[in-house]
Formats: sequence, structure tokens, C-alpha cells
Amino acid sequence: MVEQTATSEPAQPEPPQPEPMPTEPPQDEPAGGESACLLALVCTDCGALADRPPPTACWRCGTVIERQ
Repeated sequence: MVEQTATSEPAQPEPPQPEPMPTEPPQDEPAGGESACLLALVCTDCGALADRPPPTACWRCGTVIERQ
């Protein structure tokens, strides 16, 4: 029977392995929110969206929303 002798060097932990790279590109998430073309409808005072194209009054605070 062969005896194993302990080595004088402590065992070194293995270095962490990097995570494997994905093989497929990530799925795009749908963009949230409204499109930028609605920017002209945003009330500059309260941020509400007008229910009609400018010029109109904001339904929430009454501020006049002008054409840009």
C-alpha cells in the first residue's frame, strides 16, 4: 500500500472562471413611453399631455400650450 504524504505547500484555490459569453444577442426590450412627436403636446408647467394639438389650454392647469 502506498501512502500519500502531505505537501508542505498549502493548496491554492482555483481562480474564479469568467462567465461564458452568450451565443445569441440579447433580445431587445420594447421601448417604453410615447414617441418624441408628442413633445409639442406637453404642458411646460405641469407636464400633462394636451388632448388637442396646440394652440390649446392644458386640461390640468389651464396653461396655454403654444405651437412650437
